Amino acid sequence: MSNGILRVQTYAARQSAPVPNVRIRIQNADDTSAQVVEVYTDDEGNARDIELSAPPAALSLDEDAVQRPYSVWNLTADKEGYQTVTLDGLQVFAGQVSLAQLEMRPMQRLGAPAPLPDTFEVPPHALYRPEGVPSTAPVQLCEPVPAVLTAPIIPETITVHLGRPAASAQNVTVSFRKYIANVASSEVYPTWADATKPAKG
Repeated sequence: MSNGILRVQTYAARQSAPVPNVRIRIQNADDTSAQVVEVYTDDEGNARDIELSAPPAALSLDEDAVQRPYSVWNLTADKEGYQTVTLDGLQVFAGQVSLAQLEMRPMQRLGAPAPLPDTFEVPPHALYRPEGVPSTAPVQLCEPVPAVLTAPIIPETITVHLGRPAASAQNVTVSFRKYIANVASSEVYPTWADATKPAKG
């Protein structure tokens, strides 16, 4: 086994202000009997870097590998006066830094019903296909659309549907740069050489 780094930052919802003294608890998703790692965020909302075990980076470079090339962790963040945030399925790669930026929302005023904890699940990486699991590639080939623009147009923002196309899910608008960064991270492994990754804008 090798190691990767999990870096956690906490900030107040709809603000850039950091939230200090948030308790961060990390547990191995594959071994729930293992010891829970516990840290707290500092005055800047940053927890100390957490070193976590991960499979060898070579697994992510082997296209025939069927073993998962990253370790999976569950994170819980809580602080009095704020809603608990849970992230399940965080992926940690050997030799890489995984960043978890947590938006902390204040609890509702007295007398209001207690809200459910904010729980988010990170799906398996798009490239990971364990043995026996079919690819999700389309069955039919798509016909290429002829280019009609002489120069690319890059939008400032993009609206993303947080679910399958027909599912009833929330739509959120994010910056195009943030969208590309998050899409790219789910289409390639961070262990790949820089020459194989999409250009950074």
